Amino acid sequence: MTAVTCISLVCPVGYTPASAAAAMRASISVFEELPYRDSNGEPLRGARVEAIPLDMHGRDRLQALARLAVEQIDQNVAALLPWGDMPLLLCTREADMPGARMNGILSGATVPNGRPLVGSRTFQVAYGQISAFVAIEQARKVLNERDVEACLIMAIDSLIDARSLSWLDNRMRLKTSKVTDGLIPGEAACILVVSKRPIVDGSLKLRGLGLAVETATASNEEPLRADGLGAALKAALGEAGLQMHEIAFRLSDLAGESYAFEEVVLAQMRNMRQTRPEQPLWHAADCMGDCGSAAGLVQFAWAEQAFKRGYAPGQFAALHGSSMAFGGRAAAVVSA
Repeated sequence: MTAVTCISLVCPVGYTPASAAAAMRASISVFEELPYRDSNGEPLRGARVEAIPLDMHGRDRLQALARLAVEQIDQNVAALLPWGDMPLLLCTREADMPGARMNGILSGATVPNGRPLVGSRTFQVAYGQISAFVAIEQARKVLNERDVEACLIMAIDSLIDARSLSWLDNRMRLKTSKVTDGLIPGEAACILVVSKRPIVDGSLKLRGLGLAVETATASNEEPLRADGLGAALKAALGEAGLQMHEIAFRLSDLAGESYAFEEVVLAQMRNMRQTRPEQPLWHAADCMGDCGSAAGLVQFAWAEQAFKRGYAPGQFAALHGSSMAFGGRAAAVVSA
């Protein structure tokens, strides 16, 4: 068994997993005008963490997000974890995605009980939107191969960065005054614990995980058939021993691009062998924009809260991850 527990989530709509999930459930959004402009000179809109000043940029902004996420870890939860002995997997954007880098960003960080956050083993998972899924797969291997009780996964990202915004704008992927079919930038920091047994009450059970590559990306002209996401979802369902119609609800990192919505629908159709009355799709970006490499962990956090609070519409949930520009695709099946 693999248990997944979110111990901290800092995002534009909340500073704890419970408050953020409640806001997303209520469809509360916090978009505002940013001090950045598109290529036409028009102001951009985005969702930011209010506790971090807008004049804080680049690496300093990411470090402030990380520090805030660590500070929000509950002391009672912190007391249950083997700090210093847990390998840390840090989820980051792809190497070709412009923006601040995070090498050494967590050095000296301590959790609420005074123990160091970072142990002797740290791994960087640079797969952008699907980093959370890749990190969980790597964590499973570490738990099986080494004598460790749990692994720590942390994702920090902010698209509220001049370099990232310019890169997206030049590729017409950013929602602007001229481009309506684009994403809205956001930011978040999230921390998960992956363990062989539940450490905290209400943890998710990971039932299946799938990774794949899509050759049709947002940057080329290949026809979209959702081969990558469909294959990832099929692998996750296969490991879980479930059929697509048994999934009660889905979560995704969809962030406004119609290309991504079409892909999720095609992936569902490719795996659906029996109809069901409804299968709702939740996407956090409606409330907080695109959070980059943190988007995957946000899905796990929201699913955990939905099961824990009793508003999940069924027993099983499917999570989706898509790196639209670089081709990585991932899916996971979880339950309470």
